Amino acid sequence: MIELPADTTLSLIITLCVILLDRVWRIPPQAHPLTLYRMLVTNLAIKVCPASSAPLTQHYISGTLGIVVLTVPFLIVLAFVLSLAEYTWFFDALILFCCINFYSIRRQYKLITLALSGNKKLLARERLTLLVARQTNSLSDIGIAKAAIEAYLLRFMQQFVGVIFWFLVAGPLAALSYRLLLEFRWQWHRKKRQFTAFGLPAYWLSQSLILIPYCLGLLLILLSTSPIGAIKGLRHTSQRGISSLLLSTFGAGMGIQLGGPAFYDGTKLRNPRVGGSRQVRFSDLTHVLRAINRQTWLVMVLLTLLLLLCWQLKL
Repeated sequence: MIELPADTTLSLIITLCVILLDRVWRIPPQAHPLTLYRMLVTNLAIKVCPASSAPLTQHYISGTLGIVVLTVPFLIVLAFVLSLAEYTWFFDALILFCCINFYSIRRQYKLITLALSGNKKLLARERLTLLVARQTNSLSDIGIAKAAIEAYLLRFMQQFVGVIFWFLVAGPLAALSYRLLLEFRWQWHRKKRQFTAFGLPAYWLSQSLILIPYCLGLLLILLSTSPIGAIKGLRHTSQRGISSLLLSTFGAGMGIQLGGPAFYDGTKLRNPRVGGSRQVRFSDLTHVLRAINRQTWLVMVLLTLLLLLCWQLKL
């Protein structure tokens, strides 16, 4: 019987293999387990989300209980099944692959770029709705490109960097728990009118788990864009929210302006413009794709170096 490497080394090997697999292959959306879970999250909100006139406390309690009802029983059953599995490394890899699923996000981003290149603005708006919660029906070409860039960057940090971080730090069930919380965060978006209070528990729970991956993401941005420009964007942003810091740092590093007003359910939110001074151009979509690819390969290089270290130390 083949002797498996130590736990940390094995986790790093699994992570590197899954990242490579995610670059070239995906599970079709209709067959992906998270598609069903996303439907459950959406349908649950229809049934348990209180009326807008209800007290805020009732919204908070309902939102919290909704998360507990859909996650805790599922995770308990899955933990029991995994405890009986003989080849746990295979199921660890499968869980990580399903949780990352960044191939679909990258593909959607490329389809938006392709639609804009063919002057198919309506098609680009329709595809953008799969990545953002904001209204897209009135966005110009520049607005579509800017929203796609922002969504692609934040999804990379949340869905790629965040999942990998929690997998390596706390294991597959922790990564899955974090990934499920992201679904609540996205489907019950706090900037939509009906979820203003109801979606806050999901937002703050996921935000607390995203904090460290976002900080790692800032480091990746500094290394994959113009470091001097990125540092200026990091220091001079008008808001100190971590998402705003990411957009400001990345925008300044790429030399483009991000942020700005956005519509949610007919309400205009005046978000500050951050990053560089130049408006986004169509060519920036390709430049951003390459920058995120550089960050992906940088993650792989760092994980490979860590793997060699752990292998030598037999960790």
